[in-house]
Amino acid sequence: MSELEDFSEGVFTSVWSQYNRPERIVTPGHFYPKERAGTARLALQETKAEYGTSSSRETGAMKQNLGWTELINALNNERQWAIKRFFEILDPVILSGVAISVVPPHRSYKAFWPLRTLARQLADNGRVDATSCLIRHTTIQRITFGGANTEELHRKTIRVDYPSLIEGKRVLLLDDIAKSGASLKACRAMLLEAGAEMVQAMALGRVIVGEDSPSQFRSD
Repeated sequence: MSELEDFSEGVFTSVWSQYNRPERIVTPGHFYPKERAGTARLALQETKAEYGTSSSRETGAMKQNLGWTELINALNNERQWAIKRFFEILDPVILSGVAISVVPPHRSYKAFWPLRTLARQLADNGRVDATSCLIRHTTIQRITFGGANTEELHRKTIRVDYPSLIEGKRVLLLDDIAKSGASLKACRAMLLEAGAEMVQAMALGRVIVGEDSPSQFRSD
C-alpha cells in the first residue's frame, strides 16, 4: 500500500501522521506574545545567573518556545531565511496533490503577505495553489490591537473564490498564529461548504499565555 493510500484521509505523511486530525486545529509549536516572551527571556537569564546553566526541562521548553516565536516573527517580518526554514520543515511532510489555502490577513484584498508566499512555494512542489480561495473583502481590526475575534465576524468578512481549486480535494489550511482558533474554524467551515473533501487546519504557532492548552488544539 502506498503512502498516499495510507494517509488518504489526511494531508501529512507518516512523519507527521499525528497532525492528521481534521476535527482539530493542530500546531507544531508555541508562540509567546511580546510580554510573555520578555518574561521567558528574563527567567532564562536569571536561571543561568543563579545556577550557571539553563538546561532543565522547564527552561529547555522555554528556549524551544522562544526559538519558535522568533522564527514566526521573522516570517511575518518578511525575512527570506524564515520562509526558507518553514519550507524546509513543511515541504517533506505534506503529501502531493494536497490543496494549500491560507487564512487571509485582517486587511481587505491584500495580495501579498509572507504566509501566502510560503504556501505558494509549498504548492509549487506537486500540490495545488489554493491561496486565492479565501478573500477578506472587509477589513477588520487586528486582534492584537483589541479587535473582535469570532467565527461569525470572520464568516461575514471572508468569502470563497475559485471553489474549483478545492472541490473534492484534501486541503491544508494554514495560519501563522492562533489563540482562540476562530479564524481557522470559520475558514475551515467555509472551505468544506464550498466542496473540499476534508480540511486540516494548522497554525504555525499557538499563542501561549498560560500553562493550559485550549482543547481545540492538538500539538502532540
